[in-house]
Amino acid sequence: MPSQTPHVLIIGAGIGGLTLAQCLRKQGVTFEVFERDASASAKGQGYCVGLHDLEGLFEDALPDDLPPLADSFHLRPLPLPSQAVFHLPTGRMLYVEDTPETPCLRVNRLRFRQLLSTGVDINWGKKAAGIEEDEEKVTVVFEDGTSATGDLVVGADGAFSGVRPYILQKPNEEVLTPYPTAAIFGETKIRGEQLEQQLQLAYSGYLVFGPDFTLFCGANCIDISDDGEAIADFYWLFSQADETIGRSDHWLKTSSTQEKLAFAAEKVQALDPKFRAVVESTTAENVKPYAAWWDALIPEVPPGAIFAIRDAVQLSKVLGAIEKTDTVLMNSKLNDYQKDVVSKGYEAIVEARTALQKARTGTGKNPLAWGHESKVMEKLNPLPIQLSGWKP
Repeated sequence: MPSQTPHVLIIGAGIGGLTLAQCLRKQGVTFEVFERDASASAKGQGYCVGLHDLEGLFEDALPDDLPPLADSFHLRPLPLPSQAVFHLPTGRMLYVEDTPETPCLRVNRLRFRQLLSTGVDINWGKKAAGIEEDEEKVTVVFEDGTSATGDLVVGADGAFSGVRPYILQKPNEEVLTPYPTAAIFGETKIRGEQLEQQLQLAYSGYLVFGPDFTLFCGANCIDISDDGEAIADFYWLFSQADETIGRSDHWLKTSSTQEKLAFAAEKVQALDPKFRAVVESTTAENVKPYAAWWDALIPEVPPGAIFAIRDAVQLSKVLGAIEKTDTVLMNSKLNDYQKDVVSKGYEAIVEARTALQKARTGTGKNPLAWGHESKVMEKLNPLPIQLSGWKP
């Protein structure tokens, strides 16, 4: 008997799109996934995501054949918990750590995306170029000339979505408002004493405040060398308020990677040497283009990936409970869903845009990390593990 639930076209194989695919797979709802990247390794997959309240986040909506979420842990195989630390201007340290009372799991985005790809066929190299619809079906046309037809299209293709312009009948440039912050991003590999020092500052990542800027440094993943030594992929994000960031001639958009690195390296001289070490070990070729990596930069509010997961789980429940022939009910349920997620998303954006200032000034409660209020860290402790002697 043919399925009575809608056939769903998912545009985007990021965390949100793949979560939706898995939730639909568990319910037996048919779908297809299309991704504009040529392959899973075509470009970097971003940085880490802090998951919390795992049972409530996924609501038992994932199939039973998925590997454990812990397989995506960013520090694997090191036996350290997820831990975020705020180093405040006053010298106070606040932290959140994975414990039974404050459970959280910081996952490497690439590993997490691979996990969410289990049992899902992804159509690679499919960038949406247009959408056509009639009273019964909707068709997505891709840049390579191919097309796909279904009952419903879900745009899960990120901030610069190819689906949004069709829905709003406006180009992304007219809809998106740049966050008024100039940001520089870099990556480096560290090992030995330098890695030990950085993990003492925070196992997962730390945020430190300069006079007029913030610097986030964090571990993305751990590799083990042939001789058993832990080597970490670290990344850092330098940011300072800048109301002119939306201009096409802004210096960040015209400067070389060497100039960006030199600017950041000069600014972080205001910090203690241990905080600037990661920036100073970075080479120009590892400074990344301007992008909005706010998931990592603002850990005290739920990151975009968390909202993408929640929205996907919620949408899957709507789609699994309606029949495609009842278009009136389907449209009503989807309109209610859209109003709800847009409202929650807007509130999160407003909160995010004041979060760093609240943390800097110490106003209100202690800042949140991964859904939990941070608490005072009295002192930095020696690293409780060795960084050598591991099996490669």
